[in-house]
Amino acid sequence: MQLELKPYTQCRVLIVDDEAMSRTILSSILTPFFTCDSAESGKEAIESCKQIQPDLVLLDMNMPDMNGLEVCEHIKSMPGGQHIPIIFVTSTNDVETQNACWEVGASDFIVKPVTSSTLVHRIKNHLQNKLRMELLAKMTFHDQLTGLYNRLYLTNEVPLMIKQVARDQQKVGLIMMDIDYFKMFNDRYGHLEGDICLQKVASAIDSHVKRPKDAAIRFGGEEFILLLPYTDLAGTKTVADNLIKAVYDLNLAHDSSSKGRVTLSAGYCSQSASHVLEEGISDLIEKADIALFEAKEFGRNRAVGR
Repeated sequence: MQLELKPYTQCRVLIVDDEAMSRTILSSILTPFFTCDSAESGKEAIESCKQIQPDLVLLDMNMPDMNGLEVCEHIKSMPGGQHIPIIFVTSTNDVETQNACWEVGASDFIVKPVTSSTLVHRIKNHLQNKLRMELLAKMTFHDQLTGLYNRLYLTNEVPLMIKQVARDQQKVGLIMMDIDYFKMFNDRYGHLEGDICLQKVASAIDSHVKRPKDAAIRFGGEEFILLLPYTDLAGTKTVADNLIKAVYDLNLAHDSSSKGRVTLSAGYCSQSASHVLEEGISDLIEKADIALFEAKEFGRNRAVGR
């Protein structure tokens, strides 16, 4: 698991301004240092935050559809939005405006006309703070061996995501997976090879994380969970079947298995996020775990849904 900070050139800065000339000027200043995206309205900015998850937002105060304060409040209420630094670009510098910016969760503000060097350095400072916090979160919420999320992430962060899905009245899919005959693998090849096997299987699972809110979690030992927000049972089944094939196609030797290679068994389910909120994530996990048991009973190397 890599623990270095992401370089500034890979950080995405979203420039939000209804005037094309202003967006062009700001983009020309920032593009040599950061990866820039732009939005010409408050609604487009909110949608962009959902799609690209910028590292920082540079937000014009006055726009026709939604003012900057409203946009800032909306972004901060989104899952993960509270961690996005927002810098207001404003033509006024009075105390009332400054206080309004702080109250909606802004990280900073800069007064027009913008001084290029000041803008770049302020953005770098805020990005550095954000990147350091992300590194700390990575160390806290990620499994050190596989790099996947850990149980603490499942307990602390996943409920926030489920609340958002519930507000949108959508479903959450969950796949519970287990490496077949893993104890026998360790006995045959040793624990160092077992760790390598876990890493390769985890990498195969992580390769199926296609959307920002999908979460691959090492649940414990050789057990893994893939959480799929906004996914019904059919969609969850497709991912589960693909995971079984992906691990099979790794062709990792396992002489103690009837298949002669490392395989995966999986149980999957999908429920409305509101139901998950009422019953708890453990209810969803238990349902998938029962399906996983059935997959093993039916011969392993397969996915079973409930």
